[in-house]
Amino acid sequence: ERGSSNCGTSYVSTETPACAKNHIAVGALNSNDESMTNFSSWGPTDDGRIKPDISAPGCESGSDGGVTSCSSSGGYTTMCGTSMACPTVTGLSALIMQDWRAQFPLEPDMRSSTLKALLAHTAADHFNPGPDNQYGYGSVRVVNAVDHIRSGNFAELEVGQDGVVEMLVYLPESGDVKVTIAWDDIPATPLVIPSLVNDIDLKVIDPNGSVHYPWTLDPANPGDPAVRTSEDHINNIEQVQIDSASAGVYRIQISGYSIQDGHQEFGLMASPHLIQCSSSGLVSLNRSQYACGATVEMQVVDCDLNEDDETVESTEVM
Repeated sequence: ERGSSNCGTSYVSTETPACAKNHIAVGALNSNDESMTNFSSWGPTDDGRIKPDISAPGCESGSDGGVTSCSSSGGYTTMCGTSMACPTVTGLSALIMQDWRAQFPLEPDMRSSTLKALLAHTAADHFNPGPDNQYGYGSVRVVNAVDHIRSGNFAELEVGQDGVVEMLVYLPESGDVKVTIAWDDIPATPLVIPSLVNDIDLKVIDPNGSVHYPWTLDPANPGDPAVRTSEDHINNIEQVQIDSASAGVYRIQISGYSIQDGHQEFGLMASPHLIQCSSSGLVSLNRSQYACGATVEMQVVDCDLNEDDETVESTEVM
């Protein structure tokens, strides 16, 4: 739509039905260098939600100038469009589901929201750091997605009004921590802003007790980089990313901020190592080897000991 000027030539050019909440909206990139095409629509939606969700090859800036695929009239044809990028993601999603069924033959298929969280979590970031209204959460990476599922660093959970679900991320050495959640929201009243009905909040608490919030964008300035300064009460996909984090155990908290009825199911992805919060606790050391006489720094995480989410509490280790 952006290239045709039907909905404008810049941001806020995403048309219906791509503005809907629960599907996966796919932007179109050039396959050879992952640059942005001149036609792929940019968000946000009228109520400020980030669109697209992810991006995939839909054209090419060199060579034959498009995506080559089977033609309905026989043989092959070369075309450009989001109608090329979206089928690419559909096919990749089918391969992901095929591998899921092979890995977990006794389990039901993953939820659609789990698939959305997976694709966003494993995408290659482009343009501004974090999500943006051009690329969404980035360019889809199917090998990363399959590897992530095989690693087991995911969960399908639910939360109710004022409820809190806690899990842990273990970072054995300095690096990045990333947590992504997505959920299929219930239908909103048509033409009423905001569209979000069931609102879940995601945050991550580091070993020092500092709270890390998800990426958010300012709908009034859609081209500005995303920030990580507050809760997200607009989108039904959220991601916390902590860059160059120190080794240790990080607490994931998913809260039912506004759940209209019952419980809201959601899919969760975490990197590098997701651990279910349990009564057994988790002990981590600050290094793998120690010299004689060295000081040992130990951290113990036990969710049963938690009394205040905003402070680091201690206990005696015997």
